[in-house]
Amino acid sequence: MGLNETGLSLLQFFQGLAVIAAAIAFAIGGFYFIFGGDRGRSKAVGWLIGGAVGLIIVMGAFTLAEMVDQNIKF
Repeated sequence: MGLNETGLSLLQFFQGLAVIAAAIAFAIGGFYFIFGGDRGRSKAVGWLIGGAVGLIIVMGAFTLAEMVDQNIKF
């Protein structure tokens, strides 16, 4: 197993953790949105945007690693 395969497998592992973390962030945001009242709405927006941005970053890192692996050979 080379360095490329190890890096890709680590990215896949962290991608799975990111999906779980985003689901938890969305659940917390939904809880604040439903039960938080006026102040909860602003908290909910932070949780929802944070979960979405984090998920996009992790998915983008995996896509970037795949693209580099396909186009650059050592």
